[in-house]
Amino acid sequence: MRYSTVDLQESEIKQLWHLALNGDRDSFQRLLEKTYDLMFQYGHKFSKDTELIKDSIQDVFLEILEKRNTLNKDIPPKPYLLASLRRRLHRLGQRQKWFLPEDPFTNAATFAFEFSAEYHLIQSESTRSVADQMASLINELPKRQKEVLYLRFFQDLDRDEIAFMMKIQPQSVSNLLQEAFKWLKTQWKPVISLLPFFF
Repeated sequence: MRYSTVDLQESEIKQLWHLALNGDRDSFQRLLEKTYDLMFQYGHKFSKDTELIKDSIQDVFLEILEKRNTLNKDIPPKPYLLASLRRRLHRLGQRQKWFLPEDPFTNAATFAFEFSAEYHLIQSESTRSVADQMASLINELPKRQKEVLYLRFFQDLDRDEIAFMMKIQPQSVSNLLQEAFKWLKTQWKPVISLLPFFF
């Protein structure tokens, strides 16, 4: 059986998670290094304050270090880490008023959609123009739809993992994805044909 790079990376993160929760400091450090970039990118979608995001990531790992004896080793680590960062930024955002307290996760302006690194390698000017228009359209989606798209296609999380992260039902994840694609399709058909290229 052949494994993709993503599968191998996920497997390594899970192994580091188990070892870290068993008290292995080297594994804890490697877990931080392996997941830091994806956590930073995710945090950056909620806030542009680089230092705030860095501090929040550090706080998440300090909390894991403190609670390692009581944490469930079978929890998928990637969704757990992203969910922990999401909650921390949510709390800070409510205090600083950049999340709406009555419904902090529906405001479209609080989640900025960006493409993966491959986007910057596009040589064709016309394709880049189409991609820019696609980004603009996606950023018009409600915040939850944007976030589900990001987690599904950028972070390769499955439906159950996204549901765990966002504290919603798995069917709600499917509904959000369907609604997003339906809206995008009605707005501009070339967007749908290009989505697999960027994700």
